[in-house]
Amino acid sequence: AQENVQFHAPDSPPTLLQKRMAKLRGEEAKGKAGLALRGQLNIPTAGTAPYPAVVLLHDCRGITGAIEDWAYQLTDWGYVTLVVDSYGPRRHRPGCQSYEHMESVDQTFDALGALQFLTRRPDVAANRIGLIGWSIGGSKVLSALNRIGVHNLYDEKFRFGIAFYPYCLTASGPFIGPLLILIGGGDDWTTARRCVTLRDRNTSSAHPLELKVYGNAHHFFDDPDMGPPAYYEAIENREKSPTRGVTWGHDPKAYALAIQHVREFLTRQQGE
Repeated sequence: AQENVQFHAPDSPPTLLQKRMAKLRGEEAKGKAGLALRGQLNIPTAGTAPYPAVVLLHDCRGITGAIEDWAYQLTDWGYVTLVVDSYGPRRHRPGCQSYEHMESVDQTFDALGALQFLTRRPDVAANRIGLIGWSIGGSKVLSALNRIGVHNLYDEKFRFGIAFYPYCLTASGPFIGPLLILIGGGDDWTTARRCVTLRDRNTSSAHPLELKVYGNAHHFFDDPDMGPPAYYEAIENREKSPTRGVTWGHDPKAYALAIQHVREFLTRQQGE
């Protein structure tokens, strides 16, 4: 059963600079109120509550059919899913042409707001909530689970994270929970080699990073609507010089493996 829901990103506490400036004025520093957000909530029709849950963060294109399909698949596996709309409430136009446009929306606080919303629901197991994201949303998964990060400002924590083709320079680790990264070996926009470096840096941590690299698959390999891989010359790409041009496209074999690997990863989390 799907329901459109509203919730808020958490309030941001004042920074040290804001505290100092307020003290000089003889005032009390105030934080920033959390943004009103919305999302698509899916509740399993089988099994017994409270259910485990997953928050889903979209990529630079907004909520696509592929992400909705993942939400339905996860719900079919017994998870409450909350697909967060980070663009609509901000009236932000979807677009992947430039990093400035993509990075102007910080989905990390949106994810934490969704986490807080789910922990208050009686049909959700508050200690079994994970985070999954795609592309820029996948990068925010790394940020949200990085041990040194904004999550330290709040009591609620994600149990685990799954990141599809993130930019692996987003966080250095270690991470507060198990983390799975899925990326194409042919991805020329967020390259697999950076994720290999991130994995190797965290092999001795309490929560080693699990990495799946799929052959020559490209960015958005799990989106059938993208069609076969194609080159998009106008897209900004910091992995190239000059910084333009990426290859995007669907890879059915990589997609099928990703479904298998995500389910295996989730099964292991439920067993811990």
